[in-house]
Amino acid sequence: MPATKVLNGDAATTPVTVIEAKGHNSDPAAADVARGIAQAHNHLPEVNLGYVAAPAPSITDTARAQARNLNVGVIAVDDSDSARVIEPARVTGAGEFSTTIDAVRLQATTHRLTDGSFPVNHPKNYLGYALAVAVDGDTETVYVDNVINAISGGRRGAILLNLVNDQPNGDSLTHLGAEVVRFGRDQHGSVTAALAEFDTWTGRSTRFTELAPRWAQLARSVAIQYEPTRLIITALERIHQNGTRDATLADIALEAARINQPLAVEVFFTQHRRDDVLTADGDINEAVLTDPTVYKSGIHFQFKYQLYHVGILTTGGTDDKKTVLSNTWRLEQAVGSASGPR
Repeated sequence: MPATKVLNGDAATTPVTVIEAKGHNSDPAAADVARGIAQAHNHLPEVNLGYVAAPAPSITDTARAQARNLNVGVIAVDDSDSARVIEPARVTGAGEFSTTIDAVRLQATTHRLTDGSFPVNHPKNYLGYALAVAVDGDTETVYVDNVINAISGGRRGAILLNLVNDQPNGDSLTHLGAEVVRFGRDQHGSVTAALAEFDTWTGRSTRFTELAPRWAQLARSVAIQYEPTRLIITALERIHQNGTRDATLADIALEAARINQPLAVEVFFTQHRRDDVLTADGDINEAVLTDPTVYKSGIHFQFKYQLYHVGILTTGGTDDKKTVLSNTWRLEQAVGSASGPR
């Protein structure tokens, strides 16, 4: 790579470089550049320079801004004989991490929230999947008989929250998932008895903290280990400390972007509206945050309900785009907040 195409080429005499190439069989403008950027960034702990190479028509201003934020260079391929560096990279020490790695991890694991919807809106549905994996018999049958019919949603929720490992030869419990099983045995005598109790909760709208307080506390401990949960809580703590008692989704999205923009973009905004949300320089276009259609339904519906059921938020979510921006967000117990609830 020519030194003039590296922002600080003198930082390493022979930098190790990775180039992720992206293309499309029929439409040069349809190459998945965003995925290539994420993959190149994922290699930065092991190399000094990361680039994505893609057909020039597929490289948008938003993609270039994302690449700059993640310190990934961009190579525009014009044809089979010519290419040009349109975004230079900066040499880093192998092993260098930043908060942006959270966004890469979030995007890499079954896209987590990136496909638009957190799969289930009640904590019992992912806890129950871990229990179903632990008992003898067919996991899907056990899950349907005792928890809910939405097998894929419960399974994906358990994977996202690190209760279950997604493996080719079948699901297996993580250490956290095994702890859920131990808890179930301790509370009910056996996993089968725990699942029978879960069955009695089907269709109940009662808040989980009231329906099953100890299970809700366990679910809260699971949720707090999920990166989007911590981002939302930190954003709300800051908002409350600044004097706002009831925050809006737009308030939280903006504050979250100030804390960790790459992760916030992955958590809050739909893939097809990011060109509107991000400016050409990679900043948040605050005027667009008043448009409810830029937000993923998973964040303001299913995931918000999860946080309500485990006692983190005071109210549940909504799937009505007309009320998304007026649906308030408040921590049940804010720390050090003069305006939040005590």
